[in-house]
Amino acid sequence: MIRLTAVATLLVSLCVACPACNSRRAHPVTIDTRKTLGYLASDALEGRGPGTAGLDRAADYIAQEFQSIGLRKMRGEKDYFQPFEMTTATELGPKTALRVGEHPFSPHTDFMPLSLSGEGDFHAPVVFAGYGVKSPEHNYDDYAGLDVKGKVVLAMRYEPHDALGKSKFAEQGWSSAAVFTEKARHARDHGAVALLIVTPPDFAKDDRLVGLAGPGGGGAVGALPVVQIKQTVAEELLRRGGSPDLATLQKKIDETVKPASFALSGVDVTGNVDIEQTKVTVKNVVGYLPGRKAGEYVVVGAHYDHLGRGGMASLRRRGAGGKPEIHNGADDNASGTTAIMALAAEMARQGKPDRSIIFVAFTGEEEGLLGSRYFVDHSPVPLGTITAMLNLDMVGRIRTGSEHAASSTTTQTTTAQAATQDSASGVLYVGGMGTAESFDDIVKRADAHSPLVVKDIGRGGIGPSDHMSFALKKIPVLFLFSGLHGDYHRPSDDAEKINYDGLAEVIEFARDLVTQLAASPKQTYVAASDSSPMRVGGTGERNRVTLGVMPDYSTSIDKGGGVRISDTLPNSPAADAGLKSNDVIVKVDDRTIDTLYDLSDVLAKGKVGQKVKVHVLRGDSKTPVVLEATLAERKD
Repeated sequence: MIRLTAVATLLVSLCVACPACNSRRAHPVTIDTRKTLGYLASDALEGRGPGTAGLDRAADYIAQEFQSIGLRKMRGEKDYFQPFEMTTATELGPKTALRVGEHPFSPHTDFMPLSLSGEGDFHAPVVFAGYGVKSPEHNYDDYAGLDVKGKVVLAMRYEPHDALGKSKFAEQGWSSAAVFTEKARHARDHGAVALLIVTPPDFAKDDRLVGLAGPGGGGAVGALPVVQIKQTVAEELLRRGGSPDLATLQKKIDETVKPASFALSGVDVTGNVDIEQTKVTVKNVVGYLPGRKAGEYVVVGAHYDHLGRGGMASLRRRGAGGKPEIHNGADDNASGTTAIMALAAEMARQGKPDRSIIFVAFTGEEEGLLGSRYFVDHSPVPLGTITAMLNLDMVGRIRTGSEHAASSTTTQTTTAQAATQDSASGVLYVGGMGTAESFDDIVKRADAHSPLVVKDIGRGGIGPSDHMSFALKKIPVLFLFSGLHGDYHRPSDDAEKINYDGLAEVIEFARDLVTQLAASPKQTYVAASDSSPMRVGGTGERNRVTLGVMPDYSTSIDKGGGVRISDTLPNSPAADAGLKSNDVIVKVDDRTIDTLYDLSDVLAKGKVGQKVKVHVLRGDSKTPVVLEATLAERKD
């Protein structure tokens, strides 16, 4: 961890030019990645949590560097900032209510608004809209022929399943159509006054309410109230409407893969969503490098926010005691932020690219991709002129053969020549290669010029980082990632653990990609790629059930011989079963586990509450330890 005395010395050396200015230095700028990342990940910035002075200082620093590099402000803007409001605390207000006829339901027990919900009251007839899904590529539309204008929509979570509980729209996990925000958008766009979401009974026995702590996915969808209800509430509505029960409706839709939507006769619901929020103003930092082609852009982004002192998102073990520690987020995501600044400096030195490059440091990523969602919803350029987006999130922990990256020499340059022999074997994971037809070739050419070993972590654009906001707008995306580790979302994610030589290689690899993206013909988004979502947040990232392990990505993707885990999530099935850091999972029940894909496939077929025998190799022992774990529901 960087000491405050070192930070004070660094602060003295920072440029103090006004970020609102748009002048350029007379000489090319080189980003010192060690100093830049060290500052962003220092205690002085308080973990860059939302609403902190540290986050504002980070934004000012990035804007100053953008100006020094020579990036321009977006046309019509007075500075490099794109401000917006975000909510830092949310509680139910006293007016929150839901009832059918004279039968009231209880908040927290029977229903809860989701964090993406708008506020307001409603009183309207109820229509059942199946899964609330529109999927043109699968010729499926729960709203086809259904009049929901001025009505309350009742819809199930997820999307049609097969007999094993696996999605019929995705090879792994769920397609983008199953995302809460997409369901809410469809209901709103068809004129609904509210959306009630219920967990379907088959293959999802856990009927717990996600509530306000659940995924917001970028804030409220218009003013539409979005409320999760228990299955008992849904059954009451269906019973009053003379309808079959929820299990019967789900079975009909799942077996036929055809909508079974209808209006509930004589059933009106009255409700009110009253949410008390604490809001703060935060800001994306945006600058661009003009290109030769007028009116076309490539976006390069990384999020600069982190967890502050941790809060609910911290994976710190319980019982640590004392004052909450600062989560410096060196890898997550001071590494990506530093990388895009160094990349911008490198590209500014090499002259005009074919297309203009927009560099964006997003905020609010840790709270649900808020900054990137705001950017695409309030884009400074027409979305149709953005031809591609490259996202760098957690790129500072490239694994090497000797794992002594933390003691490598200071990297003063962004070129591959800075790489050491040890980092030449490092692995970089790339997602999104299927979102445009040309991306396979683009990545292959960059890979040929790089000492990094490129591994595919999913061809689609759906994944838990800022690129997903662009993918949902059908903009082709690529995502760079160096893998999870035991310091993820913990106070121990500090700057001295960064592989700076590996980071330099990532920056050079990204420069090659961006140069090609700027010169390539405009591509159409390949929606079919989203049937293969990115797997970056642990096994079962898009699966219904979770084991709760964080794989060691340096060994667990396709090397074979089992899946080594870097850690377990607190209070997860894996933790409860006794799995430990560095355990190697070699078998689950009768299924041999060679790779991470094997484990993901097992979870894709698993059911909530299912007990499984997990066989692990521990230490130097050749005899597996057999542990029993009970699979739990993963939260959307």
